[in-house]
Amino acid sequence: MNGRWILLCAGLLGTLAAESTAGEVTIGSRVFQIPDGFELDLIAGPGLVDRPIAMSFDEQGNLYVTDSAGMSDRATEQVKTKPHRLRRLTDLDGDGRFDQSTLFAEHLMFPEGCLWYEGSVYVAAPPEIWKLTDTDGDGVS
Repeated sequence: MNGRWILLCAGLLGTLAAESTAGEVTIGSRVFQIPDGFELDLIAGPGLVDRPIAMSFDEQGNLYVTDSAGMSDRATEQVKTKPHRLRRLTDLDGDGRFDQSTLFAEHLMFPEGCLWYEGSVYVAAPPEIWKLTDTDGDGVS
């Protein structure tokens, strides 16, 4: 199971034009060995999410991804501006690749983890942990 999650993360972070199966795959400057029984697919990339950090699926297959603003400001400045966000990715046509990105929450301190649990996304954004819930079905917390 962990191997599949690592490959999924690599698909989120990489720029791979087509799906790959067993063998050697190069993404950027990294070379991945894909064992038999596994495959590497690009499921989301730039345009949907820019700098993914952590992710979690809900029961409908939506993927919640914490997304860095890409800033290198000091932590004291980022605590004031809270520039990072959480995106909800949706596969509209059922092909296994995400087509739509919705800004689910913004103004987060650097989000280091997220977990979907019983209708809410929990985001670890030190020094805080947030419970984010879409209460009206609009895809936004």
